[in-house]
Amino acid sequence: MTAIAPAPYVLICAGEDSGDVLGAPFVQALALQGRRVCGTGGTRMQAAGLEPLADFEELPVSGFGDVLPRYFRLHRIYDCLAAALQKPECIGLIAVDYPGFNMKLCALAKRLQKPVLYVAPPQVWAWKKRRAKQLRDTDLAVLFEFERAAYQKFGCTAQLLRHPFLQSSSEELLQSASHDFLLLPGSRKSQALRNMDLYLPVVRGLLDSEMRGSVVKVVAARASLVDVLKQKIAACFGGFVPMWISVVLAPSSAEKRRAMYASACSALTAPGTATLELALSGCPQVVATVPDTLTYVMGKLLIRTPVFAMPNILLGSCIPEYIVPSWACRSKMQEIKMALVESSKKTAIEIANKLIDALQAGNEAADLVKPFIV
Repeated sequence: MTAIAPAPYVLICAGEDSGDVLGAPFVQALALQGRRVCGTGGTRMQAAGLEPLADFEELPVSGFGDVLPRYFRLHRIYDCLAAALQKPECIGLIAVDYPGFNMKLCALAKRLQKPVLYVAPPQVWAWKKRRAKQLRDTDLAVLFEFERAAYQKFGCTAQLLRHPFLQSSSEELLQSASHDFLLLPGSRKSQALRNMDLYLPVVRGLLDSEMRGSVVKVVAARASLVDVLKQKIAACFGGFVPMWISVVLAPSSAEKRRAMYASACSALTAPGTATLELALSGCPQVVATVPDTLTYVMGKLLIRTPVFAMPNILLGSCIPEYIVPSWACRSKMQEIKMALVESSKKTAIEIANKLIDALQAGNEAADLVKPFIV
């Protein structure tokens, strides 16, 4: 863990790649005002000025089964952040998603009487509604109007944050298309490897028939996943990576990601931030994930929402989505393959325009960091 020099700072905690995307504008807004920012975040937040206190690569986990093997390493990082929050030089906390850490950090900051902003707080509309009661006295910044309404029901104050990916996309960009077929298996290593066991047979079947001639790009969310994914592909194809598939690093800028997604013919993606970014880019997509067994069982018991991809939550069931237990991958492959074949660029553009219209409102990060500057 990295020691902190004795100078005032804002502590920020993000633990996922989606949090890195959301957190970067806040780090940048604080840095532009001369405010020091320390904590955890990925390459985007560090490029914006974050001083990292721990290795971000240790933080992304997916589900109950992935947390248990890393419990002690995660606990050490949490202790480091809690200690940083308690230092007199720390003037406040910005929490970004990652409720496993941030719910406890928010409670600690409240006891210390330090200002807190929780960006993308827990999805209480899906499960664990009691968390909303714990955040009643915390400033919240949410991305969607239905989230604000859900928190307001519990007496919480929530402001809308304009999504950093949202821009009015031109018709020319949305209607451009290539033969690139994208695989986005997820930002956590274990999740990505499980999903590739499903994705690779599906896309191989498509290339042998309906999508003959397409080029497949596997999009790695972080640089550390590039070699991991290449090794996974090679292991599935006799020790080498076929010519028709490559692994590319996701562009760090929203503009370049939008251009990549908009030009693709379609995508097979894990749930998460990518589903909304693909939808806003007018890229046809199918959402599918293979959770670990423990997470699958717990999800069946605890989660009450009928859909899980954000475009479907916002607009209704407009995109095919699949949660596939590991023992059912083979039986679901044909159904997922047909969903990709039937996906339409025209429908995807209609979805993009509806989302752009629905998400125009919201504050910028610079408007929300003022309590940490004065």
